[in-house]
Amino acid sequence: MMGTSDPQPSLYYHISLEQFVTADHPMRKIRPLIDTARIRQLCEPLYADTGRPSIPPEQLFLALLGGYLLGVTSERALVRELTGNLVLRWFVGLDLDTAPWDHSTFSQNRKRRFTERGLLEQLFDESVALAIKQRLVSPHTTLDGTLVQVNASHKSFVPIEVFLKPEEYKKRIRSLDATPVQDPGNPTVTFRGERRANQTHVSTTDPDAKLANKGNGTAVLVGYTVNGLLENRHRLLLGINVESFRGPASETDGGQALIDRFHRTHRRRIQTVGADKGYFAQSFLRGLFKRRITPHIAAKTTGRAPVHHRVRRLSWMAGYHLSQRARKKIEELWGEAKCWHGFRRFRRRGLHQVRDEAYLIGWLLNLKRLATLLPAPV
Repeated sequence: MMGTSDPQPSLYYHISLEQFVTADHPMRKIRPLIDTARIRQLCEPLYADTGRPSIPPEQLFLALLGGYLLGVTSERALVRELTGNLVLRWFVGLDLDTAPWDHSTFSQNRKRRFTERGLLEQLFDESVALAIKQRLVSPHTTLDGTLVQVNASHKSFVPIEVFLKPEEYKKRIRSLDATPVQDPGNPTVTFRGERRANQTHVSTTDPDAKLANKGNGTAVLVGYTVNGLLENRHRLLLGINVESFRGPASETDGGQALIDRFHRTHRRRIQTVGADKGYFAQSFLRGLFKRRITPHIAAKTTGRAPVHHRVRRLSWMAGYHLSQRARKKIEELWGEAKCWHGFRRFRRRGLHQVRDEAYLIGWLLNLKRLATLLPAPV
């Protein structure tokens, strides 16, 4: 017999948010790894002892982390998710009868409290420390850089102002008078016949962003260089940073900074570093040997310096081939972050804000891996 729906709703419901979270849900595995007491401890100096009670800071961090886990990077969309997504409510700790906050709560707290203190950087470092404590971090690593688009368009680039000759100034004024009235939000900009470069143009939306591309005929985008240091065995992210694009130097210099920061923060030595041909630069290879690190860098046929020949001789070793095989893991990690967690385009603007967002995504990626590697809590 064909069933029918019951149009009469129940008068009372006996439910809890716990029953809507399945046993195999990723959020159920990730949530025990987040120490909310530690977040409160880090945020305690940012709040006064008197006044009205604030929104619990750990709930703000959990909401941001849960939003990026679901691929929701917009704060307005995150508030909509908090309104109707019961699993996200359970993850954050909001009861059914508690209304979500206004979207400006996230931006105001980030601007006035969290970003300046580097809290997300500390939380990322503590996820790495947890992996080291659980003996999940090997001394064999991989470096790689990727370009991430920024929240700005090509139209935001304008020439850097310089002193003009009177004739050139009059010519520019006449051209402005002849320009029809346009939409200020989306003006018509023609770049025909104009050569734009980072030395002569700057973005009015995000001055720290640069025109960047990987070469080989790829399109130019407005973005930042993001460098990552990956542990080869379990695909854990040991370090992440954001650099203004400066060509290959933004990857090699940023990679050395990541290695030094890992040594300084966690007091552990890296033995090998694998990378692609973009890191086969003389200064970078010398820097690795100076740090007593074996470079398993994809070798080029060019380069006649002794350090280049030394790396080519290493390519005959079995460890070199293992590092080159593991090198693909960080590219898979970038793809995962860009497809599912909002890493294809930064939402924030400015180098300092963008670095904060990168640490949030890095923290999320490490929590996902730890949730898979560590046994489930009883």
